[in-house]
Amino acid sequence: MLTVACVLRSGGIYTPEWVARLKAGVSRHLPVKHRFVCLSDVEVPAKRIPLEHGWPGWWAKMELFRIPGPVLYFDLDTAIVGDLSDIAEHATYAAGMTMLRDFYAPDHCGSGVMAWSGSMRALYDVFAKDADRLMTVQRARMGDQAFIEEETTAKLGRWQDHLPGQIVSYKVHCGRGITADARVVCLHGRPKFDDMPANDPVRLAWEQ
Repeated sequence: MLTVACVLRSGGIYTPEWVARLKAGVSRHLPVKHRFVCLSDVEVPAKRIPLEHGWPGWWAKMELFRIPGPVLYFDLDTAIVGDLSDIAEHATYAAGMTMLRDFYAPDHCGSGVMAWSGSMRALYDVFAKDADRLMTVQRARMGDQAFIEEETTAKLGRWQDHLPGQIVSYKVHCGRGITADARVVCLHGRPKFDDMPANDPVRLAWEQ
């Protein structure tokens, strides 16, 4: 069965409400059988997998790789705006790992939406053995994304290549509303949903 996952590390701008909103969006738009989980150090309105480490911020995402595939991961600042069937099918059956092509630096990857069908436990193991050094080294680059990219280059796919137009950037693609083929809208920085006008279609989709 497909696992749809998110991560909530306490102490930042995200709260359990963000987990509830994402879970609701997935429930509305994913017609196939799945389980929704959240890796977190606080109680959440979903099946909770406790975080085992004190890795701060985005580094908490490294614990995702303890979960065997098929896994489809979304950052919390993500709006689900359309049918996820194609994305879920790719997550379930595609070999290796799939990440975003960074919206501003297309030669690099983004970790806002990820999927793997097999095991990525080796990523977790490598990081856990040397976490302090790796967080220091990669902080000056692209953080968790740089680490994942370096460790998985040979078997790393990009969502935009597999499913063009289905996963888009709010800032890059949604200036005139949600694009026709979009299924997922990524915020990646400001604005967040509550910064948007009350009638913004992406905000409305997230608030349903």
